Amino acid sequence: MLEAPGARSKSITNDSAGMLRTAVLGAIKKVALGTAGIALIALLWSFIAAGTISALVPGPIEVVRSIGDNFFDIPELRYIYYSSGGLLENLVYTVQNVITSVMLGTVGGMVFGIALARSRILKLCIEPPLLVMGTFPVVMLLPFFTMWFGTDRIAQYGLVLFYTFITVTLVARQATLNVAGYYEDFASSLGASRSFFRTHVLLPAIVPETIGAVRISLAAGWGFETVAEILGAPLGAGRLIQVFSVAIMTIDIFGVLLCIGIIAIVTDALVAAGGRWIVRWKD
Repeated sequence: MLEAPGARSKSITNDSAGMLRTAVLGAIKKVALGTAGIALIALLWSFIAAGTISALVPGPIEVVRSIGDNFFDIPELRYIYYSSGGLLENLVYTVQNVITSVMLGTVGGMVFGIALARSRILKLCIEPPLLVMGTFPVVMLLPFFTMWFGTDRIAQYGLVLFYTFITVTLVARQATLNVAGYYEDFASSLGASRSFFRTHVLLPAIVPETIGAVRISLAAGWGFETVAEILGAPLGAGRLIQVFSVAIMTIDIFGVLLCIGIIAIVTDALVAAGGRWIVRWKD
């Protein structure tokens, strides 16, 4: 029996409403669980802080108050560095460095990773030292960046950019190898050219794994950037930590760390959401 057009439209509408309802409930559940996790951490933090002095572990309320007091101006900077500034200015400097370094490292890593997987000469010459560098403690390179570039911004870029480049290169190389062979032969049998294969098959196929590498690079990048700024930088969250540690201002150090943590979580969520939108073809 043929289904009436009106009944078919009603069925499609009901299915769409059901999918929307499921998506909304899923989003509400994630937000509720995330909020409960944050509340649990705050409660545990408050419990630990109540049993110690503020100079060792300050409470959440004290830290939040410190963030508000230091957001636009930090008096201690005028006494130690003879300069003005607040949390906002220094956090913007750190965020710019990390985002720029990760973006440059991602682009370079994707290009080099694809070339490494598809060129036998590059694989034989470059792959062994690249694998060694992938296991090398990246923080050990920081003194060299500082020695070569001083406290210039490129010294902060270098550490995060190098780590991102190595991470994305290795991931893009393996993802390219996974796609090559069967999928390449299948595309060729259908008349696809090499340029068409690279653009419409290879790049979309390696994007999901590359997004994971970018998130890993971002997670490590905040720590690398902060350490680089501690050793010498005109601005940045790391410099604030160094200033506050000299002045033994534990509450303010916690404030900087809390801000960096929040920024890292928000950035990762944005990258994850953007990644899901880019690879929506998988659904």
